[in-house]
Amino acid sequence: MEQLERGDPRSVGRCRLLGRLGAGAAATVYLGRSRGGRAVAVKVMHPELADDPEQRDRFRREVAAARAVGGAHTPPVLGADPEAAVPWLVMEFLPSLSLRDAFERFGPLPPAAVRGLAAGLAESLAAVHHAGVVHLDVKPANVLLTADGIRLIDFGIAANTRATGTAGSRGFMSPEQMAGEAGPPSDIYSLGMTVQYARGLQQTEEPDADEALGAVLAACRRTEAAARPTAAELVTQLKPLANPDGVSARDWLPPAVLAAIKAETNTGANPSSALGRPGRRLLLVGGAAVVVGGAAVAVDRLVSGRSSQQGARPQRTSPAPSVPQSADPTGSALLQFAITGDGPLGSLDYAVNGTFTTVHDVPLAWRKTIEVPRAPGRVDWRLRITAPSPDLDCRVSVDGAEKWHGPQSVSPHIGPTPYSMDASGSVAFWDPSRT
Repeated sequence: MEQLERGDPRSVGRCRLLGRLGAGAAATVYLGRSRGGRAVAVKVMHPELADDPEQRDRFRREVAAARAVGGAHTPPVLGADPEAAVPWLVMEFLPSLSLRDAFERFGPLPPAAVRGLAAGLAESLAAVHHAGVVHLDVKPANVLLTADGIRLIDFGIAANTRATGTAGSRGFMSPEQMAGEAGPPSDIYSLGMTVQYARGLQQTEEPDADEALGAVLAACRRTEAAARPTAAELVTQLKPLANPDGVSARDWLPPAVLAAIKAETNTGANPSSALGRPGRRLLLVGGAAVVVGGAAVAVDRLVSGRSSQQGARPQRTSPAPSVPQSADPTGSALLQFAITGDGPLGSLDYAVNGTFTTVHDVPLAWRKTIEVPRAPGRVDWRLRITAPSPDLDCRVSVDGAEKWHGPQSVSPHIGPTPYSMDASGSVAFWDPSRT
């Protein structure tokens, strides 16, 4: 969690805001506290988008869909005002890791956890579809792993029963969704791809050690929408596979993932512990510029103090191996590049202080962690990408604290690989006691 920034609100509705959990293209999510002391997640649209009718309609749909589905398989909605000057949504704060971040930190889930994930997703989608809603964006980033099961989030592009258009996430969209028309079977296809991702079997031709689950997932990924099982049928098929060994419901995830979720529980109970300790602190100033389609966008952030639970938020880049739990104003810092999305990349160049390394045919997810001196001074970085698809998520972090989050789309590129991105920035270290 990061400290509130100068332009952030201090309260929304009846909730006091305590820190930033993450930010996306359309909204920022904050950790808040209700008047009764309950930990909540507060999603607030970016103010500059509030006058955009399309963005506001999308926010209305998200609130309506989340309320219709209820809180058993999604974070419960505690309040919302999509008609406010700046729309907002308050949900229960759930200690969790996204499936994407859990995979990037700890690798593929073990078989028992994968079966529990598949069964939980099937139950969630059965509830969603029963409510007359199609999610349309089932993917690892939108699946939260909690100690007692999964929660499905982000109903921003959800629709009632059927949808037209090609919104969604490449690599997890069904063929019919990419063609412009989707319905409940599209969510089933996305479930199959999401569970394959969790297993580390993103290529369907790879051998399958769990034949029973593999057969069910293969049925989910059938090209013809009508040939796929329904969510209700999946619940029945997956129930005998979910817990054949009698594992406790609260031990369904591997210990390392459960430990990371426990750290999130501590954040909700004691937010100040995640914003840094009092006394002498290391200040970092990160400046970044990304060039997309000839336009440059600058990003500057001042972060005071360091998180004692770095890398735990679903929206933050999660390093592997885990980073130190506190920052030492001497020695080295860990600079990390992390890229996920529809790959492989055609080529990738990354540089630290002007020294470039080139990699070709890069599989995704990809990450590179580099030790840099924490001594007073500036560390410059650069990231250049050519890719077959514009759907990428690029992050740069220092000691687990996100310093730059790249666009999900990159610019057209002339050549055999159609898309490219060039981002650069710097991080400066100093000790305020010496200034």
